[in-house]
Amino acid sequence: MKRAHITVLAIACIGAAAIAESYLGSTRYQLNDATYAVPHKYEFMRNFRVPWLASVKGLDKEPDESVWLLLPASELRGGVQGYKRMFHGYSSDVEADMVVQVLGGKEAREFPADRSSDITKVRQELAKDGLRQRDPTTGWDRVYWLVGEEGTPGEGGSLFYLVPRDGVESLPPNWRVPSCQGSPDVKGHERFDCSFTISDKGLVFDFTLRQENVGTASRIAAYVLRRLASWRA
Repeated sequence: MKRAHITVLAIACIGAAAIAESYLGSTRYQLNDATYAVPHKYEFMRNFRVPWLASVKGLDKEPDESVWLLLPASELRGGVQGYKRMFHGYSSDVEADMVVQVLGGKEAREFPADRSSDITKVRQELAKDGLRQRDPTTGWDRVYWLVGEEGTPGEGGSLFYLVPRDGVESLPPNWRVPSCQGSPDVKGHERFDCSFTISDKGLVFDFTLRQENVGTASRIAAYVLRRLASWRA
């Protein structure tokens, strides 16, 4: 075999190995004293550690305990009851893949204080006699803190908290207050997405759900915990 052919074959093999590693390999993450070997195909953002930073004076010595996951819509539809595979409202339907940040350590321990701060903010908005409307998608109430430019929710975009009809005090104890953003779709109809932070089994899960899937929020953390359990090293 000629040298040129050998070189081309070697480069091809290296490239194939790199592609295989990027898809089939895994990265180890530490969350609350447990180690998880997360496959690269599910990593939204890979954690990189810089050893020399640990010696810099004044930096927090507690290691970062988090992992960013990218979960395909096809798998979510099969593993989360009621999850809809497609996002609507764009020029064409889009796969409803979801990014979830899982947090342990200090971030997880701070959850109760963060939740309390959220509830205080909502109470302050309600004390201002701000706009409050029932949300037909969830049956909860929208407490607006910024309304669209035209003066009507949905026109020009709006920001609101999503709270139980009985009041923010009825929020599930392991939830922070969902924060949502509404905006017109391609046909001018309002659509919205909400950011959720939910605590479960000593971990905190941050994720965003578009209008079609907001009703599945209570089942997301349990699904991610099952995935993590399958990757435990």
